[in-house]
Amino acid sequence: MTTRACGTCIWFDSGKSLCRVNPPTWVGVSATLDWCGQWADVDPYVSQLPAVSGVAAAQPNITVTADVMLGCGLISGFSITPVRTGRVAAMISGTLTSSTANSQINITGRHGTGTAPANGAGAVGSVWATTQHYYTSTARDVNGFTVVGGNPSLATGVPAWFDISIASPAGGTTTIADVQSLLFEL
Repeated sequence: MTTRACGTCIWFDSGKSLCRVNPPTWVGVSATLDWCGQWADVDPYVSQLPAVSGVAAAQPNITVTADVMLGCGLISGFSITPVRTGRVAAMISGTLTSSTANSQINITGRHGTGTAPANGAGAVGSVWATTQHYYTSTARDVNGFTVVGGNPSLATGVPAWFDISIASPAGGTTTIADVQSLLFEL
């Protein structure tokens, strides 16, 4: 909505962000009829908060037992710059499989600022979601995964990357595919 200032306004009511032709204390002035428009310098509507999404359809396979980063923070749509509240909700999903039967795959959401880690780098950043534990009963089972969480207190104006770390305690080659993200400020 575009607001206009009334050229005859002489009194500004900061409590209502409106201006009047006359101060409300003048005798004979109706408080309900005396408003002449919203003050031009005041925007009563909150600007739209950022929301981004990204796709990382194919990432290199990972052969690891300890936590390593997937490297999605380097891909467009896996970082966000909060502008107003610093409260960011995050969701990352995809598919996973292992070359080893009866293996557990752990996926943890992580975020940070600065340069995002590459695929296979050691786990870094702050945890933004509870570790998800997946189990493959036979080699090459394909399972879907979703990590949901966020951070209620990120710095505004500072880009933050979001990624996941993967651990496969039983070893084998873990394949993560069809990864997508949704990040938005609340």
